[in-house]
Amino acid sequence: MRVIWWLATVVAVGLVGIVLSEQRALDPLHDLSLTTTAPVEDGIRDIASPLNDIYEGVRDRGGLVRENRRLQEELEALKQQLAEQQDAQQRIRELEDALQVKQSRPEDQLLVANVIAQEPSGLKRAIAIDRGQDDGIDEGMVVLSRNGTLVGTVSLAYRDFAWVRLITDPESAVNAEVELQGPQPQPPASPQAVAPATTAPATPTPSVTEPGSVPQEPGSQPARGVAEGDLRDGLVLDLLPTEAGIAQGNLVLTSGLGGNYPPALLIGSVKDVDERPQSPFKTATLEPAADLSSLDTVLILVSFRPARLSGR
Repeated sequence: MRVIWWLATVVAVGLVGIVLSEQRALDPLHDLSLTTTAPVEDGIRDIASPLNDIYEGVRDRGGLVRENRRLQEELEALKQQLAEQQDAQQRIRELEDALQVKQSRPEDQLLVANVIAQEPSGLKRAIAIDRGQDDGIDEGMVVLSRNGTLVGTVSLAYRDFAWVRLITDPESAVNAEVELQGPQPQPPASPQAVAPATTAPATPTPSVTEPGSVPQEPGSQPARGVAEGDLRDGLVLDLLPTEAGIAQGNLVLTSGLGGNYPPALLIGSVKDVDERPQSPFKTATLEPAADLSSLDTVLILVSFRPARLSGR
């Protein structure tokens, strides 16, 4: 019964409120309530405004983080594409250089190989290549740079890869000769060879040259020595004759003596000459023609069989 009365009271109050609202009898009361609550509402809005800014900032920061991550991924992908393009262009240039060497040496059979590792200990100078016995590689074969200059020899050959001993390795020794430029100094004549002043000048003997031969200029013979690897100086040319007028910049080639290297392969150039008094030989420090520290592609001279392999 009490519930019925409560519901009836609520309905009656609602009907009275509707009637009064339709008659606009409650407008003064409504205006009074708005006037009373407006300052409170403004204060609450002022307090909540920084909180709302913080919320909006956090929401926007999440979007910025996602956008930044997306841009970084796109940048990384573009860098990867650029690196692949540069690597492909570098590979094309290396193969073009190797092709030029092959064209300049049509009588030789050259095999292109990629460098896959370097000797890490620092006690040796060696590189690993991706060619091995399955490709016809044998120990002792001569290895050239992609420009055709001497790099070293195959020291160990396995089925699918091989190690190359560089010419700067301490165990490397190459018979070499220096291309001398201009006439070389002659040793002074001995006193017995000086003719007395009263002696009539000797009649010069005409030189006889065989048909088809080229007369040799005095001192035009190259100076021969041995190019050896050195951990400190890199490459040293030893056992040079003391009378040879070797100068900085002279080219050094393989002499072909010993049969382990073909003749006329460029090794490098003279960087410095060391002349020691009372020494039977002079030495020279060489600058290798090939950049041995950044080899990517090499050529194996498979058509030349070194003398060290002749017994196999």
